[in-house]
Amino acid sequence: MKRFIINILLLALPIIVWGLIVVIVDPFNYFNFGIFNKDTKKSAESLNQLMYRTIDYIHFPCENMLIGDSRTELLPIDLIEKISKQKYKKLNTNAAKLNEIFELFYLAYKRKPIKRIVIGINFNMFNKYGYQNRISGLKKVLDDPLMYIYNKDVASATYVTIEQILKKKNVDSKPPMTREEFWKWSISTKASDWYGKYEFPNLLYSELLNFDRFTKKKGIEVIFIIVPHSEEFHKRLIEFGLGEEEKKFKKIMSSLNAKVYDFDYLNSITTNKNNFRDPVHYNDSIGNLIVREIWTNNLQFGKELDKNKKYIR
Repeated sequence: MKRFIINILLLALPIIVWGLIVVIVDPFNYFNFGIFNKDTKKSAESLNQLMYRTIDYIHFPCENMLIGDSRTELLPIDLIEKISKQKYKKLNTNAAKLNEIFELFYLAYKRKPIKRIVIGINFNMFNKYGYQNRISGLKKVLDDPLMYIYNKDVASATYVTIEQILKKKNVDSKPPMTREEFWKWSISTKASDWYGKYEFPNLLYSELLNFDRFTKKKGIEVIFIIVPHSEEFHKRLIEFGLGEEEKKFKKIMSSLNAKVYDFDYLNSITTNKNNFRDPVHYNDSIGNLIVREIWTNNLQFGKELDKNKKYIR
């Protein structure tokens, strides 16, 4: 019996040691011990931005927040805070789906009541096939330290963080293509991925209305920003026969209790390629413009969608 127990302990030893390493390195700052500074753990953010940002928000919540994908990430939060005189926090993640944005909001709301929320959105997110469920798995990790310690993404991030500490080596984020190559790829391939398969998202529509009712009931100020795409990219939407579906989407958005600002229509922003990093990501100057127009209530390019105002792209 004694031999059996010793064998079990020997077999378990590597697992225990690995668990201790993860707790010490803690690449996503789950335990918030602060042994390594935040910059050292930045590599973990590039490996799983959703986990990194959500854990960070749980440790440091805020009553004013921005939620969205990489397009919302481009909104300058420092300028928002400067104009509004209020603290904001981003809970953005790459390729966030609209249903995930709502789930992140409810998760955040349980931690700290929210007064204001800004959501970046575009028609491509309003698609039955643009639905993903990463948040349920994330919640399990948040509720169970053992699931965090032995999570495969945490294991990868732990290894990369240790490598960075020992070798002073950062994660290589250099794009594999030039800007022009990536532009052409986006127009061809990304547009096909986004618009090639579409069906009206009844479930997502229901979740949108539930979110709108919930925030109104709780007195939460909501802003939706329909972020701009290059007009060249928008032409692909038309080529796939989705022009009427886009109008339907904007009509739905205009019926909400939330404020909705539309920058994605034919204008001098969307027709100028120089205003974009790639076809669906605007540059810093446009990010500043969007923030200034909305937070100073001085719309020049942005159009406020309202059920009492007739507006079609």
